[in-house]
Amino acid sequence: MLVRTHPAFANQHYRDMELQSRVASASPHGLVSLLYEELLRALDLLTATAKRGSAISGNPHQVKALSIIIALDSSIDLANGGDLAGVLQRIYRSAVHRLNEAARTNDVAGITELRDAISEIAYAWAALAN
Repeated sequence: MLVRTHPAFANQHYRDMELQSRVASASPHGLVSLLYEELLRALDLLTATAKRGSAISGNPHQVKALSIIIALDSSIDLANGGDLAGVLQRIYRSAVHRLNEAARTNDVAGITELRDAISEIAYAWAALAN
């Protein structure tokens, strides 16, 4: 018996497999880049959810975005990162607060502002690789 799957599930499955492959072959610098990509994607999906009028507090995309921000924060090497490490730590901790506040109030503009700020950091990180 042939079982058909919904195209969205198949797309997510292939996306997950591709991400796993990228993680397995990534350098430490590349892993951080992947985290930024996934964070930006989660924020985009969260924005779309909010624009549809759905509650975003506790939404899986909010949880994923928070998890990634916390992972980025916990990966900072404060002993060797100099002033930049402290700045990034303050940014990430502020991002957690801003995301929680935006989710609590379903504030699309707040999520968009956070996404814009994170994207600047992600672009700067990517530029370091070049």
